[in-house]
Amino acid sequence: MKILTRYFLKEFFKFFFIVLLGLTAISLVSEFFDKVDEFYSKEPPVYLILEYLLFQSPKFILYASPMASLLAILITIGRASKWKETIAVRASGGSIKKLFSSFLLLGIFISLSALFAGEVIAPASVRKAAWVRNVKILKQQPKIMYREKAIWLKGLDGSLIRVRDFIDDQNKILDPGIYIFNNSFGLEKRIEAKEGEWRGSAWELKKVTIIDFKENTTSRLESFTTTALEEPKIFREEMKQPEEMSFAELYSYHNRLENAGFKNLKYTMRLYEKLAYPTVNFIMILFGIAISLNTRLGGGIKAASLGIGISVLYWLVYSISISLGNTSAIPPWFAPLIAPLLFCIAGSVMFLKVKE
Repeated sequence: MKILTRYFLKEFFKFFFIVLLGLTAISLVSEFFDKVDEFYSKEPPVYLILEYLLFQSPKFILYASPMASLLAILITIGRASKWKETIAVRASGGSIKKLFSSFLLLGIFISLSALFAGEVIAPASVRKAAWVRNVKILKQQPKIMYREKAIWLKGLDGSLIRVRDFIDDQNKILDPGIYIFNNSFGLEKRIEAKEGEWRGSAWELKKVTIIDFKENTTSRLESFTTTALEEPKIFREEMKQPEEMSFAELYSYHNRLENAGFKNLKYTMRLYEKLAYPTVNFIMILFGIAISLNTRLGGGIKAASLGIGISVLYWLVYSISISLGNTSAIPPWFAPLIAPLLFCIAGSVMFLKVKE
């Protein structure tokens, strides 16, 4: 059995890497054509384009791994069935379930690897890709800096502005501070507020304290309108996106918003999605084993077509659950878990029904 296990594992990895590299290559080509107008207008050196695509690769590899796992196991077992290898195992008294149970351990290993990549490698590479695109290719200098758990940027009037957090879906900022300096960079005025909201052409700060060092006065206002800060677009373009954050970073950001009294369904779902997505590799291998051993499936076009069909069905269920989570029809933390749970249960039931 150990020889057969090694043989089938070798076959699995062969097809796994072929599919994984193929899907990643397709994604990179798609990314290139999506950004081709930018590349054409700026005419960057070829090596910068390749560098940008290289840093995007870990993200696409992570996205492609579940389908690669599914297609690889379907093709491997499908070919074994086509060439009567599974029949030979049964005829010799071997357990077909036991033989392919080792692939479940492999699925756990791939899921853990995907979890590590999603936490450590992919966020860092996506941030680096964004930096290469914005700074090296588009020649845009960063307008936002992250220091001491806050966002710092230069105001339109030359002031220095600090913002603790930005609430994307409400166009609000938390704990903004505006520091106004004189020509010799001496601090003249400091404006602190609890929050600010974009009003279409300016920011309205609320519960404001203004400290005037030049006049040596302190005043408190319920609201104060300022045009020193750019429109919300700057935060959406330059702040870290969920895909650029690790679970710990996203969890910290989510908690800060929750503690400030703001609930963002998108970030809640993205938080649990980061935990749920890596498990899809294990689920697809379990589902693929169960389907293959319960049907007479060849290792060619039929296996590939079935794999694509299962993937489409999975993402359809996942998309519907995410849509329901966005509307609060179901708890947002539960929405990313519905598709993995349903397919895991279905795969487990079919696996238990496999005849020896």
